[in-house]
Amino acid sequence: MSTDNPQPTGPAQEPTVVPPAQGEPASGTPSGEGWTPVGEEHESFFTRHSGLLISAGTAVIVAALAVVGVFLWKQNEDDANADTASAVTEFIEGQGGEVETIECDGDTCDAVVGGQAYTVLVQEDEDGDQHFGVTSFTGD
Repeated sequence: MSTDNPQPTGPAQEPTVVPPAQGEPASGTPSGEGWTPVGEEHESFFTRHSGLLISAGTAVIVAALAVVGVFLWKQNEDDANADTASAVTEFIEGQGGEVETIECDGDTCDAVVGGQAYTVLVQEDEDGDQHFGVTSFTGD
């Protein structure tokens, strides 16, 4: 008979974790609960929050495009109003009046001509020619 006993009879020994020596490649990284195996390292901030970062970046780009769009629209409106004011001034001065001030918004201008306030309606026909209707000021 054999006396080989598969169960050790001595005191139980607990496994010990030995960190690698200086200069040796680590087989894991230290964590709060011992060593973390290689390949299970912590994700970077950018990896964990990539969806949020992409959403925030997209929102910033959309906001910037909206601001640029509003700026270009406003600039176009200002240019159109300046062109209309120039055309109305030319029309009134061609009639012998002297324009003191003029302010246009779209196809309507308010002007002070020779001390009198007037409202001028500007319409364009299909050929692009402008026609003007002048009346006493009707605003507030």
